[in-house]
Amino acid sequence: MKKLSYALLAVVAILAGAGAVVYNTAAGQDALFRRGALAVMGQAPAPLDGMRVLVCGSASPLGNDPARAQACIAVITPEHFFLFDVGARSPLRMAQARLPMGRLNGVFLTHFHSDHIAALPDVNLASWVQGRRTPLPVHGPTGVEMVVGGFNQAYQLDRGYRVAHHGAELLPAGAGPMQAMPFGADEIVWQDELLAVRAFAVEHPPIEPAVGYRVDYRGRSVVISGDSNAADSLFAAAQDADLLLHDALSRALLDPMIEAATALDLTRQPQIMTDVIDYHADSRSLPERARNAGIRQLAYYHLVPAPANALAERMFLRDVTDDVILVRDLHTFDLPPNSSAIHVREP
Repeated sequence: MKKLSYALLAVVAILAGAGAVVYNTAAGQDALFRRGALAVMGQAPAPLDGMRVLVCGSASPLGNDPARAQACIAVITPEHFFLFDVGARSPLRMAQARLPMGRLNGVFLTHFHSDHIAALPDVNLASWVQGRRTPLPVHGPTGVEMVVGGFNQAYQLDRGYRVAHHGAELLPAGAGPMQAMPFGADEIVWQDELLAVRAFAVEHPPIEPAVGYRVDYRGRSVVISGDSNAADSLFAAAQDADLLLHDALSRALLDPMIEAATALDLTRQPQIMTDVIDYHADSRSLPERARNAGIRQLAYYHLVPAPANALAERMFLRDVTDDVILVRDLHTFDLPPNSSAIHVREP
Protein backbone atom coordinates (compact mmCIF):
# COMPACT_ATOMS: atom_id res chain seq x y z
CA MET A 1 0.00 0.00 0.00
CA LYS A 2 2.85 2.36 0.86
CA LYS A 3 4.53 1.65 -2.48
CA LEU A 4 1.32 2.53 -4.31
CA SER A 5 1.00 5.76 -2.34
CA TYR A 6 4.60 6.71 -3.11
CA ALA A 7 4.04 5.94 -6.78
CA LEU A 8 0.92 8.11 -6.88
CA LEU A 9 2.75 10.96 -5.17
CA ALA A 10 5.57 10.66 -7.66
CA VAL A 11 3.13 10.83 -10.59
CA VAL A 12 1.42 13.89 -9.08
CA ALA A 13 4.79 15.58 -8.55
CA ILE A 14 5.86 14.86 -12.13
CA LEU A 15 2.57 16.21 -13.52
CA ALA A 16 2.79 19.29 -11.31
CA GLY A 17 6.36 19.92 -12.46
CA ALA A 18 5.39 19.48 -16.11
CA GLY A 19 2.47 21.85 -15.63
CA ALA A 20 4.73 24.44 -14.04
CA VAL A 21 7.15 24.18 -16.96
CA VAL A 22 4.33 24.63 -19.49
CA TYR A 23 2.78 27.54 -17.61
CA ASN A 24 6.04 29.38 -16.91
CA THR A 25 7.92 29.01 -20.19
CA ALA A 26 7.36 30.97 -23.39
CA ALA A 27 6.94 27.81 -25.47
CA GLY A 28 4.41 26.37 -23.03
CA GLN A 29 2.47 29.59 -22.78
CA ASP A 30 2.34 29.92 -26.57
CA ALA A 31 1.04 26.36 -26.96
CA LEU A 32 -1.65 26.84 -24.33
CA PHE A 33 -2.74 30.16 -25.78
CA ARG A 34 -2.97 28.76 -29.33
CA ARG A 35 -5.17 25.94 -28.14
CA GLY A 36 -7.34 28.38 -26.21
CA ALA A 37 -7.66 30.72 -29.21
CA LEU A 38 -8.72 27.84 -31.44
CA ALA A 39 -11.32 26.73 -28.90
CA VAL A 40 -12.76 30.21 -28.35
CA MET A 41 -12.74 31.39 -31.95
CA GLY A 42 -14.09 28.05 -33.17
CA GLN A 43 -17.16 28.20 -30.95
CA ALA A 44 -20.49 28.26 -32.74
CA PRO A 45 -24.00 28.92 -31.42
CA ALA A 46 -26.34 26.00 -30.86
CA PRO A 47 -28.05 24.68 -34.02
CA LEU A 48 -31.16 26.64 -34.90
CA ASP A 49 -34.49 25.46 -36.28
CA GLY A 50 -37.20 28.09 -36.05
CA MET A 51 -36.96 31.37 -34.17
CA ARG A 52 -34.50 32.02 -31.34
CA VAL A 53 -35.01 34.93 -28.95
CA LEU A 54 -31.95 35.85 -26.92
CA VAL A 55 -31.71 38.44 -24.15
CA CYS A 56 -28.68 40.64 -24.83
CA GLY A 57 -29.63 43.07 -22.07
CA SER A 58 -32.10 42.72 -19.19
CA ALA A 59 -31.44 45.81 -17.06
CA SER A 60 -32.89 49.28 -16.80
CA PRO A 61 -30.65 52.24 -15.85
CA LEU A 62 -31.82 51.88 -12.23
CA GLY A 63 -29.45 49.43 -10.60
CA ASN A 64 -25.80 48.58 -10.97
CA ASP A 65 -25.24 44.93 -11.77
CA PRO A 66 -22.35 44.34 -14.21
CA ALA A 67 -23.87 40.97 -15.10
CA ARG A 68 -26.81 42.77 -16.71
CA ALA A 69 -26.48 44.88 -19.84
CA GLN A 70 -29.13 47.46 -20.70
CA ALA A 71 -32.11 46.72 -22.91
CA CYS A 72 -31.49 44.52 -25.93
CA ILE A 73 -33.29 41.55 -27.48
CA ALA A 74 -31.96 39.50 -30.41
CA VAL A 75 -34.27 37.59 -32.74
CA ILE A 76 -32.51 35.04 -34.95
CA THR A 77 -33.79 32.58 -37.54
CA PRO A 78 -31.83 30.61 -40.15
CA GLU A 79 -32.60 33.43 -42.60
CA HIS A 80 -32.77 36.53 -40.37
CA PHE A 81 -31.04 38.36 -37.55
CA PHE A 82 -32.50 41.47 -35.92
CA LEU A 83 -31.75 43.42 -32.73
CA PHE A 84 -34.44 45.25 -30.78
CA ASP A 85 -32.85 48.12 -28.85
CA VAL A 86 -29.12 48.16 -28.14
CA GLY A 87 -28.39 49.41 -24.64
CA ALA A 88 -25.01 49.90 -23.02
CA ARG A 89 -22.90 46.72 -22.61
CA SER A 90 -25.19 44.68 -24.88
CA PRO A 91 -22.40 44.11 -27.46
CA LEU A 92 -20.56 42.10 -24.78
CA ARG A 93 -23.51 39.72 -24.64
CA MET A 94 -23.66 39.52 -28.43
CA ALA A 95 -20.02 38.45 -28.45
CA GLN A 96 -20.56 35.94 -25.65
CA ALA A 97 -23.50 34.43 -27.56
CA ARG A 98 -21.45 34.28 -30.78
CA LEU A 99 -24.19 36.10 -32.65
CA PRO A 100 -23.63 36.31 -36.42
CA MET A 101 -22.99 40.05 -36.58
CA GLY A 102 -21.90 39.94 -40.21
CA ARG A 103 -25.42 38.99 -41.29
CA LEU A 104 -27.27 41.47 -39.08
CA ASN A 105 -30.33 42.56 -41.08
CA GLY A 106 -31.16 45.60 -38.98
CA VAL A 107 -31.83 47.22 -35.62
CA PHE A 108 -35.29 48.21 -34.38
CA LEU A 109 -35.53 50.94 -31.74
CA THR A 110 -38.54 51.25 -29.44
CA HIS A 111 -37.76 54.86 -28.43
CA PHE A 112 -34.75 57.08 -27.93
CA HIS A 113 -33.86 56.97 -24.23
CA SER A 114 -30.10 56.54 -23.94
CA ASP A 115 -30.31 53.05 -22.40
CA HIS A 116 -31.93 51.79 -25.62
CA ILE A 117 -29.58 53.36 -28.18
CA ALA A 118 -26.16 53.77 -26.52
CA ALA A 119 -24.52 50.76 -28.21
CA LEU A 120 -25.58 51.61 -31.77
CA PRO A 121 -22.03 52.62 -32.83
CA ASP A 122 -20.48 49.44 -31.42
CA VAL A 123 -23.12 47.24 -33.05
CA ASN A 124 -22.63 49.03 -36.37
CA LEU A 125 -18.86 48.62 -36.18
CA ALA A 126 -19.02 44.95 -35.21
CA SER A 127 -21.37 44.16 -38.07
CA TRP A 128 -19.26 46.10 -40.59
CA VAL A 129 -16.00 44.49 -39.46
CA GLN A 130 -17.55 41.02 -39.60
CA GLY A 131 -18.59 41.39 -43.22
CA ARG A 132 -21.71 43.51 -43.73
CA ARG A 133 -21.45 45.05 -47.21
CA THR A 134 -24.29 47.60 -47.11
CA PRO A 135 -25.32 50.32 -44.61
CA LEU A 136 -26.95 49.00 -41.45
CA PRO A 137 -30.71 49.77 -41.43
CA VAL A 138 -31.89 51.27 -38.13
CA HIS A 139 -35.68 51.25 -37.92
CA GLY A 140 -37.60 53.44 -35.52
CA PRO A 141 -40.46 55.89 -35.09
CA THR A 142 -40.20 59.59 -35.89
CA GLY A 143 -36.88 60.88 -34.55
CA VAL A 144 -34.76 57.96 -35.69
CA GLU A 145 -33.28 60.16 -38.42
CA MET A 146 -31.83 62.53 -35.79
CA VAL A 147 -30.40 59.69 -33.70
CA VAL A 148 -28.79 57.89 -36.63
CA GLY A 149 -27.58 61.11 -38.23
CA GLY A 150 -25.93 62.19 -34.98
CA PHE A 151 -24.10 58.89 -34.51
CA ASN A 152 -23.04 58.83 -38.15
CA GLN A 153 -21.57 62.31 -37.81
CA ALA A 154 -19.86 61.55 -34.50
CA TYR A 155 -18.17 58.42 -35.92
CA GLN A 156 -17.31 59.81 -39.36
CA LEU A 157 -13.63 60.24 -38.50
CA ASP A 158 -13.47 56.78 -36.95
CA ARG A 159 -14.85 55.18 -40.11
CA GLY A 160 -12.34 57.05 -42.24
CA TYR A 161 -9.44 55.89 -40.10
CA ARG A 162 -10.54 52.26 -40.35
CA VAL A 163 -10.97 52.31 -44.13
CA ALA A 164 -7.56 53.95 -44.54
CA HIS A 165 -5.96 51.36 -42.25
CA HIS A 166 -7.61 48.14 -43.43
CA GLY A 167 -8.50 49.05 -47.01
CA ALA A 168 -11.80 49.54 -48.80
CA GLU A 169 -11.85 45.95 -50.04
CA LEU A 170 -12.11 44.65 -46.47
CA LEU A 171 -14.16 47.57 -45.12
CA PRO A 172 -16.14 49.21 -47.94
CA ALA A 173 -16.65 52.85 -47.01
CA GLY A 174 -20.25 52.84 -48.23
CA ALA A 175 -21.20 50.17 -45.70
CA GLY A 176 -19.84 52.08 -42.71
CA PRO A 177 -22.68 54.52 -41.95
CA MET A 178 -26.07 53.49 -40.61
CA GLN A 179 -29.26 54.19 -42.54
CA ALA A 180 -32.32 55.57 -40.74
CA MET A 181 -35.60 53.82 -41.59
CA PRO A 182 -38.47 55.85 -40.07
CA PHE A 183 -42.01 54.54 -39.87
CA GLY A 184 -45.41 55.30 -38.37
CA ALA A 185 -46.79 53.21 -35.51
CA ASP A 186 -49.29 50.39 -36.00
CA GLU A 187 -47.92 49.06 -39.25
CA ILE A 188 -45.81 46.25 -40.65
CA VAL A 189 -42.32 47.75 -40.80
CA TRP A 190 -40.37 44.80 -42.22
CA GLN A 191 -41.57 41.74 -44.11
CA ASP A 192 -40.49 38.93 -46.40
CA GLU A 193 -42.11 35.63 -47.34
CA LEU A 194 -41.27 34.07 -43.93
CA LEU A 195 -41.08 36.83 -41.31
CA ALA A 196 -42.98 40.02 -40.47
CA VAL A 197 -42.23 42.74 -37.93
CA ARG A 198 -45.14 44.92 -36.81
CA ALA A 199 -44.75 48.10 -34.73
CA PHE A 200 -47.49 49.30 -32.38
CA ALA A 201 -47.85 52.24 -30.02
CA VAL A 202 -47.17 51.75 -26.30
CA GLU A 203 -47.55 54.00 -23.22
CA HIS A 204 -44.35 55.59 -21.93
CA PRO A 205 -45.40 59.19 -21.22
CA PRO A 206 -44.09 61.80 -21.85
CA ILE A 207 -42.01 59.92 -24.46
CA GLU A 208 -43.81 59.97 -27.77
CA PRO A 209 -43.62 58.14 -30.02
CA ALA A 210 -42.72 54.94 -28.21
CA VAL A 211 -43.42 51.58 -29.78
CA GLY A 212 -43.26 47.86 -29.20
CA TYR A 213 -42.78 45.14 -31.80
CA ARG A 214 -44.36 41.83 -32.73
CA VAL A 215 -42.32 39.36 -34.79
CA ASP A 216 -44.10 36.48 -36.57
CA TYR A 217 -42.15 33.67 -38.22
CA ARG A 218 -43.41 30.31 -39.51
CA GLY A 219 -46.32 30.09 -37.10
CA ARG A 220 -44.42 31.43 -34.06
CA SER A 221 -44.48 34.88 -32.48
CA VAL A 222 -42.65 37.06 -29.98
CA VAL A 223 -43.69 40.49 -28.69
CA ILE A 224 -41.18 42.97 -27.28
CA SER A 225 -42.69 45.79 -25.23
CA GLY A 226 -39.85 48.27 -24.99
CA ASP A 227 -40.61 50.64 -22.10
CA SER A 228 -44.33 50.71 -21.42
CA ASN A 229 -47.10 50.59 -18.90
CA ALA A 230 -49.54 47.69 -19.19
CA ALA A 231 -51.14 49.21 -22.29
CA ASP A 232 -54.31 48.05 -24.04
CA SER A 233 -52.62 48.59 -27.40
CA LEU A 234 -49.78 46.27 -26.42
CA PHE A 235 -51.99 43.40 -25.29
CA ALA A 236 -54.14 43.77 -28.40
CA ALA A 237 -51.02 43.43 -30.55
CA ALA A 238 -49.78 40.52 -28.43
CA GLN A 239 -52.99 38.48 -28.70
CA ASP A 240 -52.16 34.73 -28.77
CA ALA A 241 -48.41 35.36 -28.96
CA ASP A 242 -46.04 32.59 -27.93
CA LEU A 243 -43.73 34.86 -25.94
CA LEU A 244 -44.10 38.34 -24.47
CA LEU A 245 -41.00 40.09 -23.15
CA HIS A 246 -42.34 42.97 -21.07
CA ASP A 247 -40.75 45.84 -19.20
CA ALA A 248 -41.41 45.40 -15.46
CA LEU A 249 -41.08 47.49 -12.29
CA SER A 250 -40.99 46.00 -8.79
CA ARG A 251 -42.51 48.11 -6.02
CA ALA A 252 -41.22 45.54 -3.52
CA LEU A 253 -37.69 46.69 -4.41
CA LEU A 254 -38.25 50.27 -5.45
CA ASP A 255 -40.27 51.50 -2.46
CA PRO A 256 -37.59 50.57 0.14
CA MET A 257 -34.96 52.22 -2.07
CA ILE A 258 -36.97 55.45 -2.14
CA GLU A 259 -37.43 55.29 1.64
CA ALA A 260 -33.70 54.73 2.19
CA ALA A 261 -32.72 57.61 -0.09
CA THR A 262 -35.19 59.90 1.71
CA ALA A 263 -33.89 58.87 5.14
CA LEU A 264 -30.35 59.65 4.02
CA ASP A 265 -31.39 63.14 2.84
CA LEU A 266 -30.26 62.42 -0.70
CA THR A 267 -31.67 65.39 -2.58
CA ARG A 268 -32.27 64.01 -6.07
CA GLN A 269 -32.60 60.24 -5.98
CA PRO A 270 -36.01 60.00 -4.24
CA GLN A 271 -37.70 62.13 -6.89
CA ILE A 272 -35.98 60.35 -9.79
CA MET A 273 -36.97 56.93 -8.45
CA THR A 274 -40.52 58.09 -7.77
CA ASP A 275 -40.84 59.58 -11.24
CA VAL A 276 -40.18 56.24 -12.98
CA ILE A 277 -43.20 54.58 -11.39
CA ASP A 278 -45.76 56.11 -13.73
CA TYR A 279 -44.18 54.99 -17.02
CA HIS A 280 -43.11 51.41 -16.39
CA ALA A 281 -45.41 48.42 -15.89
CA ASP A 282 -45.96 47.25 -12.33
CA SER A 283 -44.80 43.62 -12.24
CA ARG A 284 -48.04 42.59 -10.50
CA SER A 285 -50.26 44.02 -13.23
CA LEU A 286 -49.04 41.87 -16.12
CA PRO A 287 -49.74 38.14 -15.53
CA GLU A 288 -53.54 38.39 -15.65
CA ARG A 289 -53.43 40.65 -18.72
CA ALA A 290 -51.11 38.17 -20.46
CA ARG A 291 -53.31 35.23 -19.55
CA ASN A 292 -56.42 37.00 -20.85
CA ALA A 293 -54.61 37.75 -24.12
CA GLY A 294 -53.77 34.08 -24.64
CA ILE A 295 -50.00 34.60 -24.33
CA ARG A 296 -48.19 31.32 -23.75
CA GLN A 297 -45.13 32.66 -21.90
CA LEU A 298 -44.64 35.96 -20.10
CA ALA A 299 -41.09 37.03 -19.28
CA TYR A 300 -39.86 40.22 -17.60
CA TYR A 301 -36.93 42.26 -18.89
CA HIS A 302 -35.80 45.90 -18.63
CA LEU A 303 -36.04 45.30 -14.90
CA VAL A 304 -36.71 48.35 -12.71
CA PRO A 305 -34.61 48.21 -10.58
CA ALA A 306 -32.18 45.61 -11.89
CA PRO A 307 -32.00 42.90 -9.19
CA ALA A 308 -28.37 42.36 -8.15
CA ASN A 309 -28.67 39.06 -6.28
CA ALA A 310 -30.92 36.07 -5.58
CA LEU A 311 -32.76 37.85 -2.75
CA ALA A 312 -33.66 40.78 -4.98
CA GLU A 313 -34.80 38.41 -7.73
CA ARG A 314 -37.15 36.65 -5.31
CA MET A 315 -38.51 39.99 -4.15
CA PHE A 316 -39.02 41.11 -7.76
CA LEU A 317 -41.34 38.14 -8.33
CA ARG A 318 -43.32 38.67 -5.14
CA ASP A 319 -47.08 38.47 -5.79
CA VAL A 320 -46.40 37.29 -9.36
CA THR A 321 -47.57 33.92 -10.66
CA ASP A 322 -45.00 31.12 -10.74
CA ASP A 323 -45.06 30.75 -14.52
CA VAL A 324 -43.51 34.19 -15.14
CA ILE A 325 -39.81 34.18 -16.04
CA LEU A 326 -37.48 36.89 -14.71
CA VAL A 327 -34.82 36.90 -17.40
CA ARG A 328 -31.08 37.26 -17.06
CA ASP A 329 -28.66 38.24 -19.78
CA LEU A 330 -28.17 35.38 -22.27
CA HIS A 331 -31.52 33.78 -21.45
CA THR A 332 -32.61 32.01 -24.65
CA PHE A 333 -36.06 31.02 -25.92
CA ASP A 334 -36.23 28.65 -28.92
CA LEU A 335 -39.53 28.48 -30.79
CA PRO A 336 -39.61 25.59 -33.30
CA PRO A 337 -41.65 26.34 -36.43
CA ASN A 338 -45.36 25.49 -36.58
CA SER A 339 -45.36 24.25 -32.99
CA SER A 340 -46.43 25.37 -29.53
CA ALA A 341 -43.20 24.31 -27.84
CA ILE A 342 -40.98 26.90 -26.14
CA HIS A 343 -37.52 25.65 -25.16
CA VAL A 344 -36.01 27.88 -22.47
CA ARG A 345 -32.27 27.86 -21.73
CA GLU A 346 -30.99 29.72 -18.71
CA PRO A 347 -27.55 31.37 -18.93
